[in-house]
Amino acid sequence: MAKTTSPQKAVLIDDELHNALWMIDFLQSRGLEVLTAESANDALALVKQEIYRLLVIDLNIPVLPPIDEAVAAKGATNYARFPGLYVAEAARNAGYRDRQVILYSVHREREIADIAERLRITYIMKGRPQEIKKEVEEVLAFDPTA
Repeated sequence: MAKTTSPQKAVLIDDELHNALWMIDFLQSRGLEVLTAESANDALALVKQEIYRLLVIDLNIPVLPPIDEAVAAKGATNYARFPGLYVAEAARNAGYRDRQVILYSVHREREIADIAERLRITYIMKGRPQEIKKEVEEVLAFDPTA
């Protein structure tokens, strides 16, 4: 398990950040600097730089060349349809511990829930800010990589 290298930073990955301003405010109120990304490409670049305290990833984000082919090769049904899943898996493979990665979406897909469970990441529905806040609080309360 990799050490959290940026414990005071969180990353919010969502192509509609205007709908997630409440989450940015919430994360900042917990003392975190919030970095944002609006595509899978930008998110992967951030994930490769550091191991941040927390990643919150929208399931349905744009993916652009050149990584669109890698995402499609992973699976058209889940990964190409929901590129946030690709980012979440890349984060886990880069050393992020399970609860450092929160996947959220308006879609409730059984297959995605199964993959999230296999990856041991949190999968929460958008529109449930109390659940997201509770999960963030629990993640911030304990960091076994410290």
